[in-house]
Amino acid sequence: MAEEVMSEKRVENASKALVAVRIWINAMITYHETLKIVNPMRETARVMTEKLNIVMSALAEKQAKVKAINDNLASLQA
Repeated sequence: MAEEVMSEKRVENASKALVAVRIWINAMITYHETLKIVNPMRETARVMTEKLNIVMSALAEKQAKVKAINDNLASLQA
């Protein structure tokens, strides 16, 4: 029913100035519907990024230990 009331021809017959308002309203509805899909994905991405940062910092620590061991081994072999 709302689509029938907001049809482009019906709005244009009522007022040419309202056509721009109708376009804006449709854009806001589309934006709202899109955010309902995108916001949970953004939250998931944020959580996964935090987990990745934790894992990457642990990896950096392990790599530093391996480098120290390799440096020590190289000095012992020299």
